[in-house]
Amino acid sequence: MLKWIEIDLGAIRSNAAWVRSRLGTGARFMAVVKADGYGHGATAVGRQALAAGADSLGVLTVDEGRTLRRDGIQAPIHLLSPLLPEAARETVRLRLIPTIDAPAQAAALDAAAGSRGCAVHLDVDSGLGRWGLRTKDVPAFLRTFSRRRRLRLAGFSTHIDYVPGKNAVEAEEKLRAFSRLAQRLKREHPGLVCHAANSSVLMDFPHWRLDMARVGNLIYGINPSARLAPLRNPWAFKARIIALRRVVKGRSIGYASEYVAARSMLVATAAAGYADGLTMEPAERLISFGGGFQYWGLLGRKKAPFIGRCGIAHVLLDVTDAPRCAVGDTVSLPARRTAAGPRLPRVYKH
Repeated sequence: MLKWIEIDLGAIRSNAAWVRSRLGTGARFMAVVKADGYGHGATAVGRQALAAGADSLGVLTVDEGRTLRRDGIQAPIHLLSPLLPEAARETVRLRLIPTIDAPAQAAALDAAAGSRGCAVHLDVDSGLGRWGLRTKDVPAFLRTFSRRRRLRLAGFSTHIDYVPGKNAVEAEEKLRAFSRLAQRLKREHPGLVCHAANSSVLMDFPHWRLDMARVGNLIYGINPSARLAPLRNPWAFKARIIALRRVVKGRSIGYASEYVAARSMLVATAAAGYADGLTMEPAERLISFGGGFQYWGLLGRKKAPFIGRCGIAHVLLDVTDAPRCAVGDTVSLPARRTAAGPRLPRVYKH
């Protein structure tokens, strides 16, 4: 193979087990596997997370839920975004747990539920602005909802607009306000599962884990908080070097001759580019990213800075500091996990 992604399932399982231990016995654990498990493979991640103690899985769409059911996963699966009314029948058929925020969704689910009935979660908007009822509209919505005899209000959720290190005071206030509303609803709906904690909230506001935490980043070894966590990285994007060139000082290379060698260099071509999820940003010398920022790959422990722009299927690397590298050697490359091309082979390590 010229390029592939290595995924360490043991690391996924270890991270999920740590999340389970942090939640203790008082809160449920939803492992979020949306966007194909953040690029790691939703089914593979879901199985590891469930084996490590997760109670359910979370996805965004009915299509994602269908894939998990097709692959044999029988655990509860939550739809984290409100469904389109036309997806109601499929949602019920697949035994997915929908999120709603509008009367039309409730009506469609009620019509599709039949004698089986359907448990739903109601979402409120706490400022993120993507979906969810306004808090002030909840009482009126629930009065209408109460007439939907085939539906049961099983959960109440929100997703606050918290970024670690940015708006902690505001986040605490929003979580407290949501909890007050949730407690009122619990008196009217015994057994209601209330949840607001994602990875960031669980790390920085563990006292607001409530009844369930929706955890994605942490199980993938991504810690959004400044607080330490014993996480393992399960992800490695690798490609082989397919060419090496000696470049003399002053020579321009790369698209539009944008890059001029500041010294004599050894330049490697790696068989991966922006079609695989690498950056399309221009060379650092043309647009400053501050502090001399530059992308690089790794040859062993040696950094190999990117040169110029990435091509669609290749990138040039400065491997001058790794003079013993050869054609066929493997370089580890940076890529946003959810952007990594789905055509790239996933190699799973147990």
